[in-house]
Amino acid sequence: MNKEKRFSMVHFMLAESKLLTSALLVSVFGILFLFTGCGDQFNDRKFTSPYEDLNWSEIGHYDAEFHTHPNMGDYGGYDPHQVIDRYHEEGYKILTLAEHSSHIPHDHMNTIYPWTELSQIYDKIKDVVHEGEGGKTYAEIHNEPWEDRDPVELGMVSVEGNELSGHHHTISVFNLWSGHVEEEMESLDQVTELGGLAYLAHPGRYVERLGLTAHWYADMYQRYDALVGQSVFNREDSHPGDRAHYDRIQHKLGGAERPIWLFGEDDMHTENTLGWNRNVFLLENFRPGSLHPDIQDGSAPDVMNAMKNGYTYLWKPSEQYNKRAFNIIDVLVEENRVTLTVDKKDLVNEIRWRTHNPNTDSTETIHSGFSITESDVPDYSLFVRAELEGNEGTIYTQPFYLRDKE
Repeated sequence: MNKEKRFSMVHFMLAESKLLTSALLVSVFGILFLFTGCGDQFNDRKFTSPYEDLNWSEIGHYDAEFHTHPNMGDYGGYDPHQVIDRYHEEGYKILTLAEHSSHIPHDHMNTIYPWTELSQIYDKIKDVVHEGEGGKTYAEIHNEPWEDRDPVELGMVSVEGNELSGHHHTISVFNLWSGHVEEEMESLDQVTELGGLAYLAHPGRYVERLGLTAHWYADMYQRYDALVGQSVFNREDSHPGDRAHYDRIQHKLGGAERPIWLFGEDDMHTENTLGWNRNVFLLENFRPGSLHPDIQDGSAPDVMNAMKNGYTYLWKPSEQYNKRAFNIIDVLVEENRVTLTVDKKDLVNEIRWRTHNPNTDSTETIHSGFSITESDVPDYSLFVRAELEGNEGTIYTQPFYLRDKE
């Protein structure tokens, strides 16, 4: 073989080797691109949250309770003004006196509201016979004549409401509906017409006793925008399955497709059921008041807006009366990461990120720590929520949803 042919053959082999090397490099980089997604491009979902709408530098934290029973059913507990006094003593800023609709003498009153007219309401009903309580009059049921209270003087927001009890017990607020009817839809039609809001109380009772399914709950939420969520804690913890039940329903609703919010409720009848839950409202420039026309509004419209849009989280004390030991003071929601900041980090022992697993139909912990990324969340998960546990109690956040990127 002459020199020219040998040179041509070597040149050809070198060129082929370079082509193979280039192809190999392209393949390697292609594989790396698939695994890394070239940064965030591989992540096709992003986080959304009600908290991203808040100006955290201006936010204050205000405890609320909407499920209380002021002794209109002969519970042996507190009268309305005494309920107000006790919750005021415990530091709550937002309160509803939500009596069972079955105990309301409808010919004489609708709700225990406004607080500034409690003595007048008492005078109307004191001699009325409560047939459901052994024929006693309301004066005989109560401890003493009711006394007026002014929410502005107390530095509180008073919220009108009832516990609608002729069907699945439902906490109805910001309206006067107290009809004791058998159909949930009839009540929710009225709440909607009156411009109010509602949440479902102690759902575990109806899952256990009536066999209500997640589908039943999802259907109610899809029918009524005024229905904003449900209880996940009742009293100390009457129905431990309520958290998983909430997660199951939220997943069935499609996560961000129909957000619902979690609530805690004392369901207070006597002192031993007071101070077990604090719904923490995240508000700017808190001012006491009420939506009653004779009382200044103050922050009452903001409370209603926060309840509707999930500007809250739940403080669940480890012991009765424990006040919040730490607060969430910032939530940074980025497309692929959520980061929580608290004011007393040393008091937080553990942070669990929880979601619903449709494969096992159960709630599971998928991550821990102050932040979570999209890659930490399984593909089957439509949302996550955080539980920040300390010795004094645990914060339960509202959900952080996973949406497809546009």
